Parts: sequence; structure tokens; C-alpha cells
Amino acid sequence: MLQAELTNWSKSACSQCFTYKASNISEIRRGLELARAQHLSVIPHGAGHSYTDAALNTSGVVIDVTPMRRILSWDPVRGIMRVEPGVTLREMVQMAWQDGWWPYVAPSTPAVTIGGCAAMNVNGKNAWKYGPFGGHILSMDVLLTSGEICTLEPDRDPQLFHAFVGSLGLLGILTSITVQLQRIYSGYVTIHRRSAASLAEIFELFAEEEPRSDYMEAWLDGLAEGEQFGRGMITCARLIEAGNAAPRPFSTPAKLARLETSLFSIAGRLGRPVLQPGVQFVNHAIYQWGRWGPKTDRRQALPRFTFWPSAAFGGYHSMFPQGAETFHAFVPGQHAKDIFEGVLRYSQQQNCFPIWCIIKLHRHDPFLLTYQVDGFSLELNYQRTPQMAHELKQVLQHMIAIVVEGGGRFYLAKDHFLTHDQYRRSVGGEVVDTFLELKQRYDPEMLLQSDLFRRIFLPDQR
Repeated sequence: MLQAELTNWSKSACSQCFTYKASNISEIRRGLELARAQHLSVIPHGAGHSYTDAALNTSGVVIDVTPMRRILSWDPVRGIMRVEPGVTLREMVQMAWQDGWWPYVAPSTPAVTIGGCAAMNVNGKNAWKYGPFGGHILSMDVLLTSGEICTLEPDRDPQLFHAFVGSLGLLGILTSITVQLQRIYSGYVTIHRRSAASLAEIFELFAEEEPRSDYMEAWLDGLAEGEQFGRGMITCARLIEAGNAAPRPFSTPAKLARLETSLFSIAGRLGRPVLQPGVQFVNHAIYQWGRWGPKTDRRQALPRFTFWPSAAFGGYHSMFPQGAETFHAFVPGQHAKDIFEGVLRYSQQQNCFPIWCIIKLHRHDPFLLTYQVDGFSLELNYQRTPQMAHELKQVLQHMIAIVVEGGGRFYLAKDHFLTHDQYRRSVGGEVVDTFLELKQRYDPEMLLQSDLFRRIFLPDQR
């Protein structure tokens, strides 16, 4: 009878689990009761945009909170919105946009849930300026495994608040989040791009552009070798403070959106056989355009600048049917150039060429499980194939060791191979011990678990 309320579900070939959909707090409590009765662990799940095992729970229960998608309140004067965890960033933007507000921090897809943004403490292209998403949360309601609702605010209990934000759903289940948004005046940004012939020049451009930019990121040609190694282009943007309002976000007609998705999917399938030469050609074209193309700034609507078009994800999945592996390292500024050069050269020497490479600027923040540092991040994305899976894993594990040795950290929403010992070394044993003490206090049964939790915190129980 109890298991009849749980649906057998396979997230991936390596994670068989039960799923339970919850549309309110009472149903979350019921899901916890069902799991407890069956001696199963639980992890909450949003839109599923973590790259690896953060919200997977092999042989356990996943509580899907996406049906909890009510906007509970909206103050258009102060820009404060309270939402349930299943509300997406897209829905938040659609509500706030008409009144001239925008999230301080936004990742590259609007399909993520606000609960997921808080649980993983996501970052964006302005991370050095505004920190992670959690820095703009005013309060959270959290359902503990005891059934109690706990309201957390950064000023009332800063230590506990900063432990729960970014805690990967392992201390409690978010039931509401109150977020402070940013006032915008036109909905447009001014974009300019500058090419760089080397990694050293990319870091120089970051230093030059930081004082006058609201957003920055650098693209790196991960296939370039020899004298062209490290070449790339930095994209900078500034919010336009006056002018006509931008068009409504996400206004693409449904038929056109379906057509775009189909075209991207077809292009992805056609590109599979010639992936590396195709990426080399595109990388060369991007670099040359940045070097010789028009130097004038251009205006673009903020949503279009911030978010990848949804159709592009269809092409991505078509091109990489076996998926991709991501290496996302955060390194102190004084070591970033040498470490980034070292891991990228090593990767190329092992014939593992990243298809997409991004560098961003970051700052440290007060959250317990923070991954950000006063420095830079390097994101490398690799095609995953059955033939190369084992070799790629070994290469990435060696690169992870280099970063940890250099005082770097990793973003757990994208990491797949970080070990317990490496994680402890990267964030510090005191951080791990403090987190486990809090977990013992607020989840003494260890009911909330995930594959990531067992990999990072409980190595003996994997």
C-alpha cells in the first residue's frame, strides 16, 4: 500500500529510484513518511538541471517539488518576491519584468527552479559583483525531517542561514523562498567584445573591464595549440539605465520555437561525425570575428543576453547523445593563470579536447559550502562516448588533483568525479565537520541523502 504511492522511475541508467510528486507541504510530509516506513532515503528534486548526481538517489526516493509553483507574493515597489520552490526563473522574470525588476543572479537557463537556485547557490556572469544567488535571499521556509517548519533569515541567524543556502537539499526541504530583485530601467545591455591572443591577455582584459562592466565572461578556444594556445575573447556588458522598455521576455511564438528546436536538433545530429573539425572551424571563426569584426558596441535585450535559447539545448542533446562531462574549477586569482594553463595543456596532451571553455571572475562569499573564491573559474566541457569514458575520467581526476593542490574548489552541481578526500582538502576539514554536525542536529536519521552526499560525505557507504 505504501509503495503504491511511490512511482518506479529511472533518472538515468545508473540511478534507479522511486519518485514522489508533492504539490504542497502536507504531501512533502507524506513523502517523508512513506520513505521512512520503507527505510529509504530522500532527496528533493527540482527541474533537473544539475549536471550530475546532486539530486539523484539510487535505490531511494526523490521528492519532485516542481508542482509547488505558486508565486506567493510580489511587491512591485520594493522588488521582493516570495515563491514556492517549484517556481522557475522564467516565471519569476515574467512576473517581475513588467514592473522593471530582474534577478540579481541568473544562470544560463531560465528553466531552473528557484528552489534549485537556492539549494545549489547558483552563480552568473556577474559573480564577482553580486556573488551567488543566495546573497539575495531575504528569507526561506524549510521543512525539516521532523516535520517542523523553520524560517531562516540572514540577519536573525546568519550562521544557520548561510549553512542552509547551498546545502544541496541535505539539511531540509525548501517550501518557500523570498528573493530581493534588482531594479532595471530599460531592459537592455550594451555589449562589447575584445579578442585575446593568450591566457595572460584574457586576465589583463578582465582587470581592465571590471570597473566599467556589469557582466563579464571569457570564451577560450580549447582546441588551439602551439602559438595559438590560450586565445579567446572576453564579452562584457553594461546595463543601459535609460531608454525605451525592452520587449517582453520569452515572447517567441510556440510554432516558431518548435521549428527552432527541430532545426537545432537536426544540426546537432548532422554535426556528430565531424564534431572536432567542426568545433575547430567555429572556434577559429569566433576568434577571427572578435579580432577583425566590427568594434562598435551593440545593444541587446537582457534576457536574450543572459539565457541560452531553449532550442540550443535540443541541439546540444542531439550532438551529444551520450552526454558530456564538465570540469568546473574555482581558483584563487594569484594561481589562476598557471593552473588553468596547466590543466588545459595536460588535457590536450592526453588527446582530450574540450568543446566549450568559459572563464568567469568570482568573489568569496559567507556560505558554509561555498565553492567561490576571490579569483576565477574555468569551465571545460567534453563529449562523453563509451570508447573514451574511462580515459576521460582518468584525465579529469588528474586535473581535479591539480586544482585541489593549488587551493581550488569545485561546483558540486557540475562535478562528477571529486572524491571525499579531495573535497575535504579543497573546502577544509572544519567546513565538512561543521556541515555534518548540523546534519546530525537537523536530520539525525540521515533521511536526506543523495548519490552526491554519499560520494562526498559518506565514502564508506557508497
